[in-house]
Amino acid sequence: MAFAGLSRPFVIAHRGGALQVPEHTLEGYRVAVGQGLPVIEQDVSVLADGGLGVMHDGTVDRTTTSTGNVADHTSVSWKQLDIDASATLGGGWPDGLRPPLFEEVLTEFGNRVLLCAEAKSSDAMGPMIDALERRGTSPASVLLQSYALADCRLARSRGWDVIWLGSTDVARAAAEGIGWIGPEAGSVTEAVCARAHAAGVEVACHTVNRRHQRDTLVAHGVDAIFSDDPVYVAGDAGRRTSDLFARQVWLPGMLPDTGRGRFHPDDSSWGCDVSDPATSTLMGFLAPPDPAAFTLHLDLRVDEVRGDGRSSFGWVLLSTDDHPYRPSRPSPGADGYLFLLRADGALEVRRVTDGVGGTLVSSAGGTALRTGAYVPLRIGVTRSSLLFARADTVGATVTVADATHRPVPVVHLGSASAGVRFRNLVLA
Repeated sequence: MAFAGLSRPFVIAHRGGALQVPEHTLEGYRVAVGQGLPVIEQDVSVLADGGLGVMHDGTVDRTTTSTGNVADHTSVSWKQLDIDASATLGGGWPDGLRPPLFEEVLTEFGNRVLLCAEAKSSDAMGPMIDALERRGTSPASVLLQSYALADCRLARSRGWDVIWLGSTDVARAAAEGIGWIGPEAGSVTEAVCARAHAAGVEVACHTVNRRHQRDTLVAHGVDAIFSDDPVYVAGDAGRRTSDLFARQVWLPGMLPDTGRGRFHPDDSSWGCDVSDPATSTLMGFLAPPDPAAFTLHLDLRVDEVRGDGRSSFGWVLLSTDDHPYRPSRPSPGADGYLFLLRADGALEVRRVTDGVGGTLVSSAGGTALRTGAYVPLRIGVTRSSLLFARADTVGATVTVADATHRPVPVVHLGSASAGVRFRNLVLA
């Protein structure tokens, strides 16, 4: 295993793939490796006894059930911390997950998987290199990282490749013998990549979780991409024509536009809790057989409303790509069609252009929704028209001729001023 042998661009599983697996856990790394991901990332800090703990934050508060500073733990107390993965990732993960020590990562994955390890604390780079050399880890299989130029110099002086994070200073990187720069994705341009490549420096950008953003960066010429959803961004996610909500686990591409929602194990559904601002979630794992002409069947249930029957609703957005749709905020790049089912039973179809919606057609009224009862819905897309229908009510159908946005293969689900559940999504 060697970074030199990877085709460019390649995807790095940021924190192991933190949107899909418990971040920085051996269990999460195993899943990432099992998915065929070639590179997993670690964030490494020095513990109170000189051990090396793997965790992104400077405290343990966010990812464990405890509180306090990472640096205050010893190697022993580190292994007593408890990670409750179900709190952030839903079901499907066992109890008793622990943050790993860097030595454990090297024991299981060293020389077997490509590692991309960041010196998270200011004193970590030297001990990290000591551990790598002590374990006999091949330098060809490791990319170290740091925001500190001094750390990067130390890595190079000891013969290890390193990414200078946050930098676009190509000339300085080349002069220092640093082979990689690691700017934020928003700082990457075609010119930056061209200057880097001309100087023999490669570009790894962070953090990218959407395919439309990936496509732009690849066109600019990046060599590597850090992603919290690496299977989806790599393009290797199995695209499906139906949901897997019954499994109650996050799938690649199931990403928050504004929120991520939650699973409901009592009826194998997924949904959004009641909220005043509208909420939206990308279902990037779904894909119709024919993106230009298809039917989407689904069941929608309203559990609670916060407002009147007109202002409370659940909805489906079909969009041209995976730009995030944030209904109550600007959503540049979001183009498609919004299908609304209001609590009073009315149907509405809106055209969304650059995140702004305008009504195309709506029904005068309908049978009001019963709280806790599912309503079967059907959405039809042809090359020139749209259809939206309630299958539980005769005549509850609206149609409109519009071909402004095609194809619209990307599915988002959401709600406004309502707690809503979805299940039985099928694209045909």
